[in-house]
Amino acid sequence: MNIAGRRFFAYLIDMFIIALALFLLKQVIPTNKYEIELNNLNEDLLEEKISYEDYFNQFKVLTHNIDKTNIGINVVNTILLIVIFIVVPFVNNGQTIGQKLLKIKIVKDSGLQLEDLVGRAVIINGLGYMFFMFIILYLLPSNFYFIAITLLGFFQIIMVIINGFMVLYRNDKRGVADKFTNTKIDVVKI
Repeated sequence: MNIAGRRFFAYLIDMFIIALALFLLKQVIPTNKYEIELNNLNEDLLEEKISYEDYFNQFKVLTHNIDKTNIGINVVNTILLIVIFIVVPFVNNGQTIGQKLLKIKIVKDSGLQLEDLVGRAVIINGLGYMFFMFIILYLLPSNFYFIAITLLGFFQIIMVIINGFMVLYRNDKRGVADKFTNTKIDVVKI
């Protein structure tokens, strides 16, 4: 498997670990009233009981309320992102769990530093998105919060897509985070 394929599958493994942990956590936390309201709102739209405009206006408010009531889950998500993409590679010679399994690692000619891992996590692993969400969650009303989170979410998705294309098509196989932190992913020599 080439380096791009290994990077992709390593990332999937790491994100699967985070998703599994959050799924298990969500199983022990009762569904909050806003999530129930969102399910009912979705049903009302599907059954054509409300217009798209009414749906969208209620959806913005519910999204804001859900994010506020799920702050604990979002904190756990942020901690997991930090552990998987910063702490683990920092103590594990530049390797996340997925990278270790696929025998690749993050390297830097001048030596990998903690700030390199933080920069990579902020740019490509959603840590920047999570921190921004925490900042604006209680500062902005639901309409502006929804717009900001939507734009930031699109930006995060675009960064991941650009990163993927860079890794696939650049000769040096370096993505956005690699270029920003002056790092690269290399095959582990056995």
